Amino acid sequence: MTPAPQYAPYPMVPAPAYPRWLASGIALLALVSSISVLLGPVIEPVHTAFAVAVVMVLWTLALLLRVLHCRLNGHNAETYDAAVDEVMQAWWARHRQHASLVESVMVCAAVASPEQRERFFNPDRDPPAVVMLEDGPTLRSPAVFGRDLGKREQHLATLLALRWHDQQASAPLTKPLCCYWLGSDEAWQAFAKQVAISRPLVALPERPEPWRGHSTMSSIIDRLHDGSSDAWILCAGCHCAPAISGGGRVAGEAALLWMLGRGGGVRFSRGEWLDADAEPFAAVAERTLRQAELEAPVPSCMAFAPADLPDPPLSLLSEQQRLLHHDFGALGDLQPMVTQTIAAWYVEQHGKPCGLLVDDPHHSLALGIVKPDDSRN
Repeated sequence: MTPAPQYAPYPMVPAPAYPRWLASGIALLALVSSISVLLGPVIEPVHTAFAVAVVMVLWTLALLLRVLHCRLNGHNAETYDAAVDEVMQAWWARHRQHASLVESVMVCAAVASPEQRERFFNPDRDPPAVVMLEDGPTLRSPAVFGRDLGKREQHLATLLALRWHDQQASAPLTKPLCCYWLGSDEAWQAFAKQVAISRPLVALPERPEPWRGHSTMSSIIDRLHDGSSDAWILCAGCHCAPAISGGGRVAGEAALLWMLGRGGGVRFSRGEWLDADAEPFAAVAERTLRQAELEAPVPSCMAFAPADLPDPPLSLLSEQQRLLHHDFGALGDLQPMVTQTIAAWYVEQHGKPCGLLVDDPHHSLALGIVKPDDSRN
């Protein structure tokens, strides 16, 4: 959960009870007049009149001070409410900031070519073929050979850099603002080595920053909005899961890349997060839609099946859910990035918002909505 700041209402002073004040004034006047009559033989009439006048002036002054206190309290309450409203608007404005997916590349069994990417949401397409190994079933990219997982990851990373070059061969690129990586150091070195050959101007760092899920996306959005309008950030990851005999799960492998900027592509939101038993799923789903400035659930939601949570009422977030483990297999920590990528492709092809439901290293669950690029409308 990412709750908005909470502010207690300003303590209000009740308005003066004018009938009571009037009654008390009349009673006070009657009392002073009675005392004046009783003391008439020993007190000068001028002194009596002066005493009555003083008492009534003090009563009037007390009423005026009470009215002034009430008016000042109301003014302070209006000022307080305006300040709270300004803080809340600023919080929501920051909370609704986004990062735009300028470019994305993926290498996996389900998306071995650009044509397969275009047909990914076609219900008539052929699913990727499961390869049976001695250790168990796997989904492997047909463009990568070998059995050693470390070598396969390095080959996947190298192929990812080559696909990126082919996909954006004519686009000049400069050094990214920063780089995030999810995977082994060896795979990163293979990726960076090929990028240095294909795109020498990019100049990737020797050690990228680690990808840590929901918190990393929020940090990326902060960096992009604090930087120049043409700044961009590179995010990439690579993982080859080992096969598990008799586990009932198909091991997958994938490598992917994002170019994130402030505009020019589908929009990744900061998203929301949920810890089990800390907040109802319905409240987090409602806040996720509000963050995306949507009033109704989105048409579709991409997800790998969460392993450790009961099935949440996903209808609060989306009208239909699509599970991705049949197309990608088990991908470990790379599953959330794959889910975000597929959700972005759905938005690119259909022009409609798409939800996502992913595991997170720091929370039980993370929710988000990918939206179309408004600048193209």
